[in-house]
Formats: sequence, structure tokens, C-alpha cells
Amino acid sequence: MDTAQQILDLIEPFVREGKILPRTYSQINDNINDFVFLRNFDQLVACAGLKDCKEGEMGEIYALAVSKDVQNQGFSAKLLDEIMQKARISNFSKIFALSKHNAQWFLKQGFVQMEIGELPKKRQALFNHQRNSSIFFKDV
Repeated sequence: MDTAQQILDLIEPFVREGKILPRTYSQINDNINDFVFLRNFDQLVACAGLKDCKEGEMGEIYALAVSKDVQNQGFSAKLLDEIMQKARISNFSKIFALSKHNAQWFLKQGFVQMEIGELPKKRQALFNHQRNSSIFFKDV
């Protein structure tokens, strides 16, 4: 099974729960270079995309997921380390994420909750107010 399919399989339970926006295989595969992921015994157990907003040296974290089989085992912290490393390599000054369900985790990891006006203008235009997501920023 290829990596894009493994990512799709990993995020699927969270999509069903409404915690992650649905994505197609093509969307993931076409943007596979956005992703960082962790494996445990050759099984993909954590992933996150980090895309360039092309505005203000900011990157957006998306499709962040840690398999329920390995939660509370340090994989989320390791995944954030990988995201931060990718952000530094990409010369981002800040990263941000939109989340409905994981506010405490983001705050615990040093993110700060912000308002929509802090997002890059193009991202503000795409913001879905009906999802009622919180916005979290972190300096790189």
C-alpha cells in the first residue's frame, strides 16, 4: 500500500467523527510532499500536512492525525517536532492550525489561540465559519 493510501486510511476515522476535513486520494497524493509522518513497526501511525500559504511566511498544518492505537505514547510530540523541522526548512516564521476538537493539545504545545484576522488574507477568504474552528498559531 502506498503512503497516500496509508494517510487516507489513518485520517478516515477522524473524518467520520468530523474532526478532520475529508480529502480524496488524489488530494493527498498530489500534495504528498506536504506531509510528515511517523511509523511504528512499519505501520504509519501519525501524519500531518504542512502547506505554504504563500503569504507572510506562514505554513498551515492540516490533516493532523495520530492513530488511536498509539495515542498517549508521545507520537503527537514527535510529530510536532517533525512539523517544526519542516517549517524551519521551508523558512516559515509561523505555523497555524484550525481545530474544533484539540484546543488543549495545541495550547499545551505552545500554540496561541488567535482570531481570524491573524490568518493570511487568502486563508481568511476560505475560512468556513460554520465549522466553528479555533485558530492556533506558533512561532517557528
